[in-house]
Amino acid sequence: MDFYKVTGIIFIIMSGFLYTLENGFSILATSIVRAGFYAGTMTGGVPEVEGSGLFDNTFVPLFLIIGLVCFSYGYKKSPNTN
Repeated sequence: MDFYKVTGIIFIIMSGFLYTLENGFSILATSIVRAGFYAGTMTGGVPEVEGSGLFDNTFVPLFLIIGLVCFSYGYKKSPNTN
C-alpha cells in the first residue's frame, strides 16, 4: 500500500469520524434542553433539534480535502499492476 493512499484514507476516515461525533453531541445537547422544556421547568418556545452542518467545523472539510488530494495523488503515482 502506498503512503499517500493510506494517509488519504486515514484523513477521510477522521473527517467522517469528527463529523459524526460533532453531529451526535449537537443533537444530544439540544435534546437535553428540549427535554427540560417538556418537563415543565422552562417556559417559552421549544427549540428545534438541529444537527451540525458539514461546514460548521473547519477541520471536517479540511481533512476531507486533504484526504481526497492525498488519495488521488497516491493513486496517480502508483504504477499500474495488471
